Amino acid sequence: MAYAITKTQYRDEWVVAFQRGETYLKDCVTKELMISGLTASFALQGAAGRMTRRGTNGLIPSRNRGDSQPTITLEEKHTKETRPNFDVFTAPANLREAMQNASSLTASREIDFTIIDALATATNSYASGAAQTLTYGKTVDALTELFELDVMVGNEITCLWTPKAWARLLTFQEFKSADYIDAKPLVGLALDRPKVWLGAKHIMHNGLPGKGTATASNFIFAKPAVGHAIAGDVKVDAGYNGEDDYSYDRATIYDGATILQQAGVIKVVTDDTAAFS
Repeated sequence: MAYAITKTQYRDEWVVAFQRGETYLKDCVTKELMISGLTASFALQGAAGRMTRRGTNGLIPSRNRGDSQPTITLEEKHTKETRPNFDVFTAPANLREAMQNASSLTASREIDFTIIDALATATNSYASGAAQTLTYGKTVDALTELFELDVMVGNEITCLWTPKAWARLLTFQEFKSADYIDAKPLVGLALDRPKVWLGAKHIMHNGLPGKGTATASNFIFAKPAVGHAIAGDVKVDAGYNGEDDYSYDRATIYDGATILQQAGVIKVVTDDTAAFS
């Protein structure tokens, strides 16, 4: 007889599947839990600037930093799947898991796309937005532009690359050789594994705007420059409709993302159609 799983156990399994299937971007941005209703607030501290000298009147000038509190409105998003002739609560675990994974991976990808949509609003572009064929020198130059915009050394820097841009990086001896990084990057066949290089985390992502075209968007950003918020836990429901003999699985999230500091994000446009030599 098939094992009768409970709805509570199903939900627990779904959350585990969701956590296991999450992607890299959620941990590369600032997360906020100050949520009221469907609004999330981020506490942003203004730059302090330099110290001052005593004025001619003998008084020490005061400073008023431009602190701010950016807010974003969270959006309601769903993923729902139905299966005819299928009872999720009495089905074998592998069939149940397949249904869970389909929804959990969809939710994970949606969080990534939310962050990427925010990155796409960046106002700073390398080389004025002209499409580049990456070289080692251009890659280093793009990274240094972030620091020229006063991004402090020590902030976590992330570089998001399209598959073609990532492949171009793999042609650089400095990128693929363990002599230039702490962790050996090419273990087995894991060519897409994130790498720490030149003080930044480099990630390949196949969901970037314009991938595979002559104007593909890649992004270099500091963690404090981008914010993402998700309201509470993922809401999950599943059940079986006996009248029509189908099972359903639904997951709901409320999330949103925004650029908190434009100075901390640089768009790098690459020509993904350029031939490899």
